[in-house]
Amino acid sequence: MQKQILSSRMLPRSTNVNFLFTEETSLGANMVLIADEEEKVRDALSVAVHRWAQEEQRNIETVKLENGQQTIDSVHHMVRYRKPPLLVIADLRMPGMSGVDVAQTINNKYARIPMIITASYDEHDESLIQKADDFADQYSHVSFIIRTQSSPLLKVVLESEIRNILSKPSTHREDTQSQFGALKKKLTKLWNNSF
Repeated sequence: MQKQILSSRMLPRSTNVNFLFTEETSLGANMVLIADEEEKVRDALSVAVHRWAQEEQRNIETVKLENGQQTIDSVHHMVRYRKPPLLVIADLRMPGMSGVDVAQTINNKYARIPMIITASYDEHDESLIQKADDFADQYSHVSFIIRTQSSPLLKVVLESEIRNILSKPSTHREDTQSQFGALKKKLTKLWNNSF
Protein backbone atom coordinates (compact mmCIF):
# COMPACT_ATOMS: atom_id res chain seq x y z
CA MET A 1 0.00 0.00 0.00
CA GLN A 2 1.38 3.39 -0.98
CA LYS A 3 1.57 5.99 1.81
CA GLN A 4 0.00 9.36 1.03
CA ILE A 5 1.89 12.50 1.98
CA LEU A 6 -0.14 15.58 2.94
CA SER A 7 2.10 18.57 2.49
CA SER A 8 0.43 21.70 1.17
CA ARG A 9 -2.00 19.60 -0.87
CA MET A 10 -5.10 20.85 -2.54
CA LEU A 11 -8.02 18.56 -1.89
CA PRO A 12 -10.23 17.67 -4.83
CA ARG A 13 -13.39 19.68 -5.24
CA SER A 14 -15.33 16.81 -3.71
CA THR A 15 -16.09 17.20 -0.02
CA ASN A 16 -15.50 13.48 0.49
CA VAL A 17 -12.03 13.48 2.04
CA ASN A 18 -12.12 10.02 3.66
CA PHE A 19 -9.25 8.84 1.50
CA LEU A 20 -6.89 11.50 2.83
CA PHE A 21 -7.26 10.99 6.56
CA THR A 22 -6.28 7.51 7.64
CA GLU A 23 -4.62 6.29 10.81
CA GLU A 24 -1.35 6.13 8.93
CA THR A 25 -1.43 9.73 7.69
CA SER A 26 -2.82 11.13 10.93
CA LEU A 27 0.21 10.06 12.96
CA GLY A 28 2.63 12.51 11.36
CA ALA A 29 2.88 16.26 11.57
CA ASN A 30 0.43 18.68 13.05
CA MET A 31 -2.03 19.82 10.41
CA VAL A 32 -3.07 23.38 9.69
CA LEU A 33 -6.15 23.67 7.47
CA ILE A 34 -6.29 26.74 5.22
CA ALA A 35 -9.64 27.51 3.59
CA ASP A 36 -10.02 30.21 0.95
CA GLU A 37 -11.54 30.14 -2.52
CA GLU A 38 -8.55 32.06 -3.96
CA GLU A 39 -5.48 29.95 -4.68
CA LYS A 40 -3.05 32.87 -4.27
CA VAL A 41 -4.43 33.60 -0.78
CA ARG A 42 -4.17 29.92 0.22
CA ASP A 43 -0.59 29.89 -1.03
CA ALA A 44 0.35 33.11 0.82
CA LEU A 45 -1.16 31.84 4.07
CA SER A 46 0.55 28.48 3.63
CA VAL A 47 3.93 30.16 3.14
CA ALA A 48 3.37 32.28 6.26
CA VAL A 49 2.41 29.21 8.31
CA HIS A 50 5.45 27.25 7.06
CA ARG A 51 7.80 30.15 7.88
CA TRP A 52 6.33 30.37 11.38
CA ALA A 53 6.69 26.60 11.81
CA GLN A 54 10.29 26.69 10.65
CA GLU A 55 11.15 29.47 13.10
CA GLU A 56 9.39 27.62 15.92
CA GLN A 57 10.99 24.31 14.85
CA ARG A 58 7.60 22.65 14.52
CA ASN A 59 6.64 19.88 12.13
CA ILE A 60 3.62 21.39 10.36
CA GLU A 61 1.75 20.31 7.26
CA THR A 62 -0.79 22.56 5.57
CA VAL A 63 -3.88 21.32 3.78
CA LYS A 64 -5.44 23.83 1.40
CA LEU A 65 -9.20 23.83 0.98
CA GLU A 66 -11.49 25.80 -1.32
CA ASN A 67 -14.61 26.14 0.79
CA GLY A 68 -16.20 25.81 4.19
CA GLN A 69 -17.76 22.39 3.66
CA GLN A 70 -14.39 20.86 2.77
CA THR A 71 -13.02 22.41 5.96
CA ILE A 72 -15.76 21.00 8.17
CA ASP A 73 -15.43 17.56 6.53
CA SER A 74 -11.65 17.61 6.99
CA VAL A 75 -11.94 18.53 10.68
CA HIS A 76 -14.51 15.75 11.14
CA HIS A 77 -12.19 13.12 9.63
CA MET A 78 -9.16 14.36 11.54
CA VAL A 79 -11.03 14.27 14.86
CA ARG A 80 -12.32 10.82 13.96
CA TYR A 81 -8.71 9.64 13.81
CA ARG A 82 -7.99 11.44 17.09
CA LYS A 83 -5.73 13.98 15.44
CA PRO A 84 -7.62 17.29 15.41
CA PRO A 85 -5.98 20.06 13.41
CA LEU A 86 -3.51 22.26 15.22
CA LEU A 87 -5.22 25.27 13.64
CA VAL A 88 -7.94 26.14 11.11
CA ILE A 89 -7.56 29.32 9.05
CA ALA A 90 -10.73 30.25 7.13
CA ASP A 91 -11.58 33.16 4.88
CA LEU A 92 -14.48 35.31 5.99
CA ARG A 93 -16.19 35.20 2.59
CA MET A 94 -16.27 31.83 0.82
CA PRO A 95 -18.79 30.19 -1.49
CA GLY A 96 -21.51 28.32 0.36
CA MET A 97 -20.71 29.41 3.90
CA SER A 98 -18.75 32.19 5.54
CA GLY A 99 -15.70 31.73 7.71
CA VAL A 100 -17.89 32.62 10.69
CA ASP A 101 -20.32 29.82 9.78
CA VAL A 102 -17.38 27.41 9.51
CA ALA A 103 -16.00 28.54 12.87
CA GLN A 104 -19.41 28.26 14.55
CA THR A 105 -19.99 24.76 13.15
CA ILE A 106 -16.54 23.53 14.17
CA ASN A 107 -16.85 25.16 17.59
CA ASN A 108 -20.26 23.56 18.21
CA LYS A 109 -19.09 20.07 17.24
CA TYR A 110 -15.46 20.12 18.36
CA ALA A 111 -14.97 22.73 21.05
CA ARG A 112 -11.65 24.53 21.37
CA ILE A 113 -10.03 23.79 18.02
CA PRO A 114 -7.99 26.97 17.41
CA MET A 115 -9.25 29.04 14.48
CA ILE A 116 -8.31 32.24 12.69
CA ILE A 117 -10.91 33.93 10.49
CA THR A 118 -9.31 36.17 7.87
CA ALA A 119 -10.84 38.93 5.78
CA SER A 120 -9.45 40.69 2.75
CA TYR A 121 -8.32 44.27 3.28
CA ASP A 122 -10.99 45.35 0.77
CA GLU A 123 -13.92 43.53 2.42
CA HIS A 124 -16.88 45.95 2.41
CA ASP A 125 -19.55 43.98 4.26
CA GLU A 126 -19.37 45.70 7.64
CA SER A 127 -22.04 43.45 9.18
CA LEU A 128 -20.07 40.31 8.25
CA ILE A 129 -16.85 41.84 9.61
CA GLN A 130 -18.66 42.75 12.84
CA LYS A 131 -20.10 39.23 13.09
CA ALA A 132 -16.61 37.71 12.76
CA ASP A 133 -15.13 40.15 15.25
CA ASP A 134 -17.92 39.49 17.77
CA PHE A 135 -17.54 35.71 17.40
CA ALA A 136 -13.77 35.94 17.93
CA ASP A 137 -14.31 38.09 21.03
CA GLN A 138 -16.48 35.36 22.58
CA TYR A 139 -13.85 32.61 22.40
CA SER A 140 -10.20 32.65 23.42
CA HIS A 141 -9.34 30.04 20.77
CA VAL A 142 -10.76 32.09 17.86
CA SER A 143 -9.13 35.12 16.30
CA PHE A 144 -10.07 37.52 13.51
CA ILE A 145 -7.60 39.37 11.31
CA ILE A 146 -7.81 41.53 8.22
CA ARG A 147 -5.22 40.49 5.64
CA THR A 148 -2.99 43.12 4.08
CA GLN A 149 -1.53 43.15 0.59
CA SER A 150 1.95 43.10 2.10
CA SER A 151 3.29 39.54 2.44
CA PRO A 152 5.83 40.45 5.16
CA LEU A 153 3.14 42.22 7.20
CA LEU A 154 0.72 39.30 6.71
CA LYS A 155 3.43 36.94 7.97
CA VAL A 156 4.01 39.06 11.10
CA VAL A 157 0.29 39.42 11.88
CA LEU A 158 -0.42 35.74 11.23
CA GLU A 159 2.57 34.63 13.34
CA SER A 160 1.40 36.84 16.20
CA GLU A 161 -2.12 35.42 16.07
CA ILE A 162 -0.87 31.82 15.83
CA ARG A 163 1.39 32.31 18.86
CA ASN A 164 -1.43 33.98 20.77
CA ILE A 165 -3.98 31.26 20.05
CA LEU A 166 -1.63 28.31 20.53
CA SER A 167 -0.23 29.67 23.79
CA LYS A 168 -3.64 29.36 25.43
CA PRO A 169 -4.45 26.11 27.22
CA SER A 170 -6.17 23.51 25.07
CA THR A 171 -9.22 21.75 26.43
CA HIS A 172 -10.54 19.75 23.51
CA ARG A 173 -13.80 17.96 24.13
CA GLU A 174 -11.99 14.68 23.37
CA ASP A 175 -9.45 15.37 26.15
CA THR A 176 -12.27 15.96 28.60
CA GLN A 177 -14.10 12.83 27.49
CA SER A 178 -10.90 10.81 27.78
CA GLN A 179 -10.25 12.12 31.29
CA PHE A 180 -13.87 11.42 32.24
CA GLY A 181 -13.57 7.86 30.91
CA ALA A 182 -10.37 7.26 32.91
CA LEU A 183 -11.97 8.69 36.05
CA LYS A 184 -15.06 6.53 35.55
CA LYS A 185 -12.87 3.41 35.26
CA LYS A 186 -11.00 4.30 38.45
CA LEU A 187 -14.22 4.97 40.36
CA THR A 188 -15.76 1.72 39.11
CA LYS A 189 -12.64 -0.18 40.18
CA LEU A 190 -12.70 1.48 43.62
CA TRP A 191 -16.40 0.72 43.98
CA ASN A 192 -15.93 -2.94 42.99
CA ASN A 193 -12.94 -3.36 45.31
CA SER A 194 -14.78 -1.87 48.27
CA PHE A 195 -17.19 -4.82 48.48
